Amino acid sequence: MDYAAWADWYDIFYAGADPADIDFYHGLCKASQGPILEIGVGTGRISLPLAQAGMEIVGIDLFEPMLKVAQQNALAVAPLRGSLNLIQADMRNFDLKHQFPVVMIPARTLLLATTEEDQLHTLCCAANHLTSEGTMAFNLFYPDPDMLADNGEEEFLLDVVEKSGGGRYVLTAKNHFDTVTQLNHGTQIVEEVDQNGNFLSRQELDVLVRYLHPEQVIGLCNRVGLEVIEMWGDFEGSELSDDSEEIVVLAKWYESHQTRQ
Repeated sequence: MDYAAWADWYDIFYAGADPADIDFYHGLCKASQGPILEIGVGTGRISLPLAQAGMEIVGIDLFEPMLKVAQQNALAVAPLRGSLNLIQADMRNFDLKHQFPVVMIPARTLLLATTEEDQLHTLCCAANHLTSEGTMAFNLFYPDPDMLADNGEEEFLLDVVEKSGGGRYVLTAKNHFDTVTQLNHGTQIVEEVDQNGNFLSRQELDVLVRYLHPEQVIGLCNRVGLEVIEMWGDFEGSELSDDSEEIVVLAKWYESHQTRQ
């Protein structure tokens, strides 16, 4: 994935997104009193509202272009009531030498680890930064059978985002799922048009993710010593089903680990 290109377009793709995930993570983090660790902070879409609300946030990301945009976004809303400390680090192998009451991996970031081993390492590192009674929270997309059968050549509409100066961005995507490797070699596409509907530009952004089924999520958590205490089908706590779009997970250390701590 070209993260330099993604840094330029990431906020456009999320401009019209439902803020339910921000509200979910805000509620979880507010209840903990902080500080909070976000893995895969990106451009700060989740962490910045939390820092604005007065929370102490540490955000890691591997890719410098994303962190630069996050820093610019933070300066644009400064001063913050709380704090946002941005650190360049690989989610598969990092040690901040600090533990947090909440560790979150939002925006389906765990799936950017594209092997089972890398996903396991990511969860292990995340768990190692969790206090003995802390909570880990993350979300993934639900790989329903219809989605996995998507035609890899067919574009589908994601959103239309109006530009402040007139015109709009038309956001589409294509999926190409490999059900053996559980990889999606996807493409997300931005087409820019002016206020008269004239085509201006087209940008194609590659996306590679490794999807997980709910039972695999539970298995990976168990392997790093975490118990899944809640698994929902959306950010409002709906039951997980084949109609769900999300897998929203809350996990804690098994009681035996808490006792050793």
